[in-house]
Amino acid sequence: MKKIFLHHKIKQSMSKHHSFYTTVDQIVSYGVEKGILHLYTGNQPFNGIRILLNGKPVLNFGSCSYLGLEFDPRIKEGAKKAIDDYGTQFSESRAYVSLGLYKELQTLLEHIFDAWCVITPTTTLGHIAAMPVLIEDTDAVILDQQVHNSVQTAVQLVKARGVHIELLRHNRMDLLEERIATLRGRHKKIWYMADGIYSMFGDSSPVDKIYALMDQYPELHYYADDAHGMSIHGKNGRGFLLSRHGIHPRMVMATSLNKAFACGGGVLVFADKELARKVRTVGGPLLSSGPMQPSALGAAIASAKIHLSREITDMQTQLRDNIEFTRLTLEKYKLPVISEAGAAIFFIGVSLPKLGHNLVKRMLDAGYYVNLGIFPTVPMKQTGIRFTITRLHTFSDIEKMIATLATEFPLAMQEENSSLPEIYKAFKVPMPEEMQLDKSVASVIRQTLDLQLQHYTSIQDVPKSEWNRLFEGRGTFDWEGLNLLEAAFTENELPEDNWEFDYLLVKDLQGNVLAATFLTTALCKDDMLSPREISGKIELQRKAAPYYLTSRIICSGSLLTEGQHLFINRNAPLWKDALQLIFEKIYCLLELRQASQIVFRDFQEMNADFDNLMVDNGFFKVNMPDCHSIASLNWNTPQEFYNSLSANGRNHLRKKVLRHANEFKVEVIHISDWEEEIDYWYQLYLNVQQKSLELNTFPLPLKLFKQLAKNEHWEMLQLTLNGASVATDKPCCVVFSCLAKDSYIPMIIGLDYTHNESFGIYRQALYQVVLRAKKLNKQRVLLGFSASVEKQKLGAKPATTFAYVHLKDSYQAAVLAAISVQGNG
Repeated sequence: MKKIFLHHKIKQSMSKHHSFYTTVDQIVSYGVEKGILHLYTGNQPFNGIRILLNGKPVLNFGSCSYLGLEFDPRIKEGAKKAIDDYGTQFSESRAYVSLGLYKELQTLLEHIFDAWCVITPTTTLGHIAAMPVLIEDTDAVILDQQVHNSVQTAVQLVKARGVHIELLRHNRMDLLEERIATLRGRHKKIWYMADGIYSMFGDSSPVDKIYALMDQYPELHYYADDAHGMSIHGKNGRGFLLSRHGIHPRMVMATSLNKAFACGGGVLVFADKELARKVRTVGGPLLSSGPMQPSALGAAIASAKIHLSREITDMQTQLRDNIEFTRLTLEKYKLPVISEAGAAIFFIGVSLPKLGHNLVKRMLDAGYYVNLGIFPTVPMKQTGIRFTITRLHTFSDIEKMIATLATEFPLAMQEENSSLPEIYKAFKVPMPEEMQLDKSVASVIRQTLDLQLQHYTSIQDVPKSEWNRLFEGRGTFDWEGLNLLEAAFTENELPEDNWEFDYLLVKDLQGNVLAATFLTTALCKDDMLSPREISGKIELQRKAAPYYLTSRIICSGSLLTEGQHLFINRNAPLWKDALQLIFEKIYCLLELRQASQIVFRDFQEMNADFDNLMVDNGFFKVNMPDCHSIASLNWNTPQEFYNSLSANGRNHLRKKVLRHANEFKVEVIHISDWEEEIDYWYQLYLNVQQKSLELNTFPLPLKLFKQLAKNEHWEMLQLTLNGASVATDKPCCVVFSCLAKDSYIPMIIGLDYTHNESFGIYRQALYQVVLRAKKLNKQRVLLGFSASVEKQKLGAKPATTFAYVHLKDSYQAAVLAAISVQGNG
């Protein structure tokens, strides 16, 4: 979503790809500031569900120890005895020596699972140990979209070997069967990797269907993480996946002893004794990582003995009763429940992060700790209140907590201008009929604000003077510029060449504009900002499927504009409310335009209030490449310009540009309707576009170039090499530039690469752009993104730029991540 001038040098400025970890840091840090994340219990002892947070006792509804066995005296005594017998640790690699407790625990676990077991220090280390051994170079891996992060991390270990890895939409068994049918001819094994019970929404894998597919397709193998099903389901607590089936011959299961099993460590469960032996023998963490320590082993042995007794059935029944009571109570209080019945995990949808933050804080103040389910574990607009139920909760505890949540919910919605219809819509869940007649709380609140949102779908319907008062001089999107874009990007043959335009203005009763922006909805390549090697792989697939990994995106501005696309009157007391109206309108447009994401872009100045507002409304911040400008043309001659540069810049200009200047004929063309000339310019542009995988976009339509060539606000700077230098008299470069009020804005370049290396055509074009801007008495040159080194040598200053992104569905982004995992596969 960037100005595409000087495409072929863009790689230098794309080195600042936004880091996923930066996004997570922003979101988590915001929760820490709100006092709802990174909490610590007080130092007072506790022996149940009541803990101390922020100096106040609260009931804990965030524990994954679903059976409450961590307080069982037998398990505590087992840990104490192991420490008394063997010390606090036994620090030797298991490849050499293991405590005898390991052997005892393994025997007990194999009775629980009725299968072969390998004990691991943690479940994550179990994945890391197993996958490089299980997955061969000729295999394929299919990851469920929501499989646990620890599984996805472990899969990366096989990327250098070229293993085929792809992502599947969550629990879509129809798509899984299609992929098996496609891949089975090329791959010896196809590994499907999923969770038994998923940790956020509490939904489960369709185990019966997966077993049926394994029976039907001998190539299919199943690797599953059943951490949240362990202990609470199945005979002897063997877990959700094995509660109705024995372990399948082509299945490997990993599970955790850290949750309902109430000790520590993990277990890999195998149907094949030899495969278990091999993983135990050569799995990396089982060779060199630290072992489970005596206390954890002692506790695990005690817990395993409980699992092998009749007590475990009673405990499971008590928990099931609590889960069923919770389900019925949630129905009673009519909260927007997203989770499935049956798991000990419940998820109450709130849609936007701001409502989630508000509710978690309210519940904490009321004496109840619940979790915030937020990006990246769930999509931004599917934020929710996640809570867990354990055997230790009483019916009274559960009802009081849910009653409190039901009381606080409408108050939080009122504060955050949210509504139940918006929440149900965000999760694509039909709203119960009895609630559909309820009036939106948000609508009532907004009526008191005396704000009005005006929506137009053509710039011709927007008063020209009003629009230019807001945006003239900010870039190429004054009234005339947008009129040109509308003409160029409508009624075209290809879908990517047709954009939809929306203009939003929010006014107060006096007619003052508090916020305004324009949006374009366009079909874009999902890998537009991906590294070159990733786009290269995807383009190979697009030869057969041109629209593979493409999405419709709503963007403030457009692919051909740069600058501050969002006007905000920060002096107005209701500016945040005005933005709220814009957000809500864009969410509606997201559905209407069938788009998958929203991007607000080209911000340069950090503002904490604005940043928090964006996060609250489901946007996360991403870095964009630096944009560049020459803010002052305070010189009169080329020699003065040369003298104004740094020593490095002068040396560059002298050696790489001026030495070839006499080889070029430079022409300025204001208006052209010569079809042959425009067609040639378009071919020069395509030369650049086809090389530009670092900024991977669809080609602009020829219709745009015809519009630009005859528009009085644009001009074409054409460079031709002298006939004595080359054998052709055709132009080697053309630059399309916008003549803005105070600025000269080169937007599109086309090049003949034949002599670029010998004569530095690109550098010459950049130099001539600067000279042209001065001749027109412009105050600045806006050089956009890309080619940072080259532009800085000519006096341009880079500016850090960022955008805010809202993802309706994280699937496409996850697919890109999976492709990057494949390495050269």
